[in-house]
Amino acid sequence: LLPLAGVARQPYFRESDGELVTQAGYDKDAQRFGVFDTRQFAMPAPTPDAVRVALALLEDLLTEFRFVAPSDKSAALAAIFTAVVRPTLPHAPAFHVKAPVFGSGKTYLCELIGAFAGPGGNAKVSYPTTSEEATKVILSLLLTSPAVIEFDDMDTDWTPHGTIKRMLTSDQITDRILGVSKTATVSTRTLFLGSGNNVGPVRDLLRRVLTIHIDPRCSTPATRSYKGLPVEKVRQNRGVYVAAVLTIIQAWRTAGMPRTAVENVATYGGAWADYCRHPLIWLGHADPATSLLHQIQHDP
Repeated sequence: LLPLAGVARQPYFRESDGELVTQAGYDKDAQRFGVFDTRQFAMPAPTPDAVRVALALLEDLLTEFRFVAPSDKSAALAAIFTAVVRPTLPHAPAFHVKAPVFGSGKTYLCELIGAFAGPGGNAKVSYPTTSEEATKVILSLLLTSPAVIEFDDMDTDWTPHGTIKRMLTSDQITDRILGVSKTATVSTRTLFLGSGNNVGPVRDLLRRVLTIHIDPRCSTPATRSYKGLPVEKVRQNRGVYVAAVLTIIQAWRTAGMPRTAVENVATYGGAWADYCRHPLIWLGHADPATSLLHQIQHDP
């Protein structure tokens, strides 16, 4: 049996040398199996013009979402970046889309973010109510190496169960398979998303879950439609949109990996910041970790 650190559904960056792996199949250095058609991911040279085109392509997908602040739009872009490079990252925060009312587009935004992670849909489950249920649900889902696990339409806060905390700060987790006398070790390189009205991370998860605030600011948000069909666009041409993210990251690396002096976020100050935070700040966006830092600073 080959050692396997995870599954990649698009080209990915090798952790050891930062090279972009564009060939499918097993990479013994990264211990990762690429499951994708190389021909669908045409990578242009990372020139300034290519970066402008790539960023405009991604920003166009978000024009109909009503973000509360510029940092929330930046956080949504960071979530998209995380979806693309999650197989590369040992650790990455979860993302929670929060709104004040029903019909705000929370689930649709999660579907858009998830479309960048793989050709399949998000694995949607209810947020576990007990630690035992959390262990059972998370372990059973991670055994299948899903691209995305989404806690859809939550009516409770992100309760910091032990398994939930470990899956966001550890490359692997080991737990006992309930009902049998066996343990399993699984990779946590999956994108974790959540959505809910007026709920969010609490206590230990305040530094592990990045909140994206949206507010439709209209009397009947449930009647709104997305004329640009952003989810459908990505699903039909996923290779083009994934290549746009990779082009921006490549251009940032080519430019010497410039890092703005921002506050460090424990656990996520390394690879995640380099792939999903600093490139966006470099392009003039607000710091996508703004809400995460706010949560930490205002934790009672």
